[in-house]
Amino acid sequence: MNLLFRLSQNVVGFEDIKKTKDFFKNILPLEDDNHFFHTKKMGDRLKENDTIYFSYNNYIVAKAIYRGIIKTIPERDEKFIHGHKIENIKIINSDLTLKTGIVGTRTTYTTNEVQQEIDRVVKENFIEIYPDDIDDKNFIEGSKKQVTVNAYERNQKARRQCIEHYEAKCYICKFDFEKVYGKNGKGFIHVHHEIPLSEIQDEYQINPIQDLKPVCPNCHAMLHSKIPAYSIEDVKNMIDKKNL
Repeated sequence: MNLLFRLSQNVVGFEDIKKTKDFFKNILPLEDDNHFFHTKKMGDRLKENDTIYFSYNNYIVAKAIYRGIIKTIPERDEKFIHGHKIENIKIINSDLTLKTGIVGTRTTYTTNEVQQEIDRVVKENFIEIYPDDIDDKNFIEGSKKQVTVNAYERNQKARRQCIEHYEAKCYICKFDFEKVYGKNGKGFIHVHHEIPLSEIQDEYQINPIQDLKPVCPNCHAMLHSKIPAYSIEDVKNMIDKKNL
């Protein structure tokens, strides 16, 4: 049974969403060997390979796989002495929030209703991070930020508008995840930004229809298989030549 864990906002290191995501991305793996410490053991209902979703102020900020190992360190500071081993940590970048009432107590075990609500919030974020993915509420691009590697800010609103216009199928090869994988593939697609952001010196107003295209992971990888990236037409031509 999966678990939805509500993070406290009054703990050092969790003062805001940015710091909270940084904890899961950079601090927890290095300082605590991927052990998430809590004041209590999370209970017998959480089993090995279950998923833990971490929420902050009704946003889901991260998810991870629980490995069924708990180590207790009584000498740890404050009351956070029970370390739960987690792996495959994924940062969730969604501007959607959980419905009121879904997150009640500190730990919420997922019923069908809770899991469906979680899926609604995080589904569109199961994507690889490429340098041209964007995230800014005003559709403004141009500035880099340092994460583990240089990544550009991503904008989920622009992404959604792009997909609403072109549909969730590859603009290059026409691959449709829903047709192949059924409901599990519904809405799954990468979004490619056609203008190399490294060439943009000033911030500019992004056009989700002209500047973005939905592409499958294979075509997206091919686009970025050289620097500067291939154009959409370049990869289309590769496919056309292969099929001659």
